[in-house]
Amino acid sequence: MLLASPAAAQRVSENAIASADDAFGTAVGNEKIGVYNEQEVRGFSPLKASNLRLDGVYFDPVAPTNSRMRTGFAIRVGVAAIDYTFPAPTGIVDFHLRTSGNKRVISTSVSSQVYGGASWDVDAQLPIIKDRLSVAVGWALDHQEAPDGAGVHYRTLGVIPRFKFASGEITPVVGVYTTRGADARPVIVASGGFLPPIPHSHRYLGQNWAENSNDNGTVGVITRFRLGEAWSMRTGLFDSFTYRKHNYSELFFVDRPDGAGSHRVIADPVQDTRSYSGEAQLVWNGQGMGLRHRVLLMVRARDRLNETGGGDVRDLGSVVLGQIDQEAKPAFRFGAVDKGTIKQVTGGVNYVGRLEGVGQINIGLQKSDYRASFRQGGRVTSSREKPWLYNFSVVAYPHKDFSVYASYVRGLEESGVAPENAANRNEQLDASLTTQIDGGIRYAHGRSRLVLSAFSIEKPYFSFDGANVFTSLGTVRHRGVEASYSTAIGEQLNLIAGAVLMRPQVTGEARRLGRVGARPVGVTPTLLRLDADYRPGIKGLSFSAAVVHTGKRTASTRTYAELGGDQLQAPAFTTVDLGVRYRFSVMATPMSVRALVSNVFDVRSWKIVAANSYQENDTRRVVLTLIADF
Repeated sequence: MLLASPAAAQRVSENAIASADDAFGTAVGNEKIGVYNEQEVRGFSPLKASNLRLDGVYFDPVAPTNSRMRTGFAIRVGVAAIDYTFPAPTGIVDFHLRTSGNKRVISTSVSSQVYGGASWDVDAQLPIIKDRLSVAVGWALDHQEAPDGAGVHYRTLGVIPRFKFASGEITPVVGVYTTRGADARPVIVASGGFLPPIPHSHRYLGQNWAENSNDNGTVGVITRFRLGEAWSMRTGLFDSFTYRKHNYSELFFVDRPDGAGSHRVIADPVQDTRSYSGEAQLVWNGQGMGLRHRVLLMVRARDRLNETGGGDVRDLGSVVLGQIDQEAKPAFRFGAVDKGTIKQVTGGVNYVGRLEGVGQINIGLQKSDYRASFRQGGRVTSSREKPWLYNFSVVAYPHKDFSVYASYVRGLEESGVAPENAANRNEQLDASLTTQIDGGIRYAHGRSRLVLSAFSIEKPYFSFDGANVFTSLGTVRHRGVEASYSTAIGEQLNLIAGAVLMRPQVTGEARRLGRVGARPVGVTPTLLRLDADYRPGIKGLSFSAAVVHTGKRTASTRTYAELGGDQLQAPAFTTVDLGVRYRFSVMATPMSVRALVSNVFDVRSWKIVAANSYQENDTRRVVLTLIADF
């Protein structure tokens, strides 16, 4: 299927619930469902770990892929990764590029949000030379409002031509977007064992002049070619960039439970972040005597530059959280910009063998050479890792509807950057050697799918030390179980249920010395989700519902005597989403209108961005969307 011609997508028919096979994470168009997403898989972030693929090809983005160049993504973890070459311990997010072919389709959508925000986009799939050349083009204007009143304007463009030949295809990729007038979202930092009061929603507390603007994008090319009966090759080469023209950070330091404290703003000079990355894959497929083989040889590389630092910190004085306190814009004076670099080359071989009706094995071996340096003023620090990385999984099929699997993965993953309120703010962190052991069962019969898995993941634990430096303080281990059940009842009802139950734990010297608590910051041990899509029998009409329960989350690194020697906990919360969709035609033009009410009961909660550091989670939101396919 390497060179299969893609079918033209119809955006009117997009439906994430109807498209998903499991509850572990699916995105279709602007719709997302599942217990996992690109920001969180089993309590960790594939995005932060740089475990991303574009149509199956490795790339290292410093700017997120935009919605006009991709149609969605799939999460490759657990049972969804058992036949995936070179899986990653924290999971992989595989983005799907927009497709085009011989069918002409032009789609447009407009959306509005009742408390602020609107968008308009146009996508076109245009055949140019039949069976040879086509192009997908997308453009969008988008204004978004956050629950804390911060707003941002996006301009987005995606251009994806496809040149097809008898033996393959070449796909250039252009996905760029700009942000303008982006209010700096405040980070609330509490100084003790208490949660700060949540301010009134949709009231912006930051400075009106603290508006960020930047240019972002990913450009590159993907090629696929057959090299004979059994051989094929796929390559990708990418340039991803973020150019920060104006960048501010708003910090509110809350000293008392009533919200009293102070606030400050940090302004940064112009900064550039860029990564050149690419991968080449050579694949051999063979079969005989009921056995099917796939051997993949891979080499991938990246060269990343991170510019940080040089900012000017200004104390804006005392404030009570929730009160608007506008100050005159200072004359900022910037210092020298710090430069971090990452250079990495990895080569590997992966074998997948399958005996029909019996089982499958997936074995991979990689050798990676990772070099990182950080220059701050006249001081340069560097590190180097040259680990062997490997993966192994085995699957057995004791019954045609039933399979059992087990796997082990060792990987080298990125650790992200230090948070806004750290003494080493935005500094790149050391790479993390990470291991994962998991196993489970999968049952599939008719239109029902059941997956039960157990997992254990270990990696270095980063948090604040006594000097407020964000650094490695030990080891964090997430042990848990996950479940997914999906079914269709007749032609009217689709149900998808997912659950993650974990026991996250921190170990190491800092834990033994009492400097950190037993639980990692920001991780919930309980996550439950149920999605439903119901079609009552009226042509074109459907209803959707989602119930999501998020358990308690640890909010502090340290313990507090006033809390009985325990760490601070943010309370559990449950949200409900309700939607209705109607598909119809106007003069033979397929159209759909959708209304979605997220967080129906307006549950208010904190998002934990770092230890004792918070931003408000989404409150109730109503979105109206009209889509047309021409």
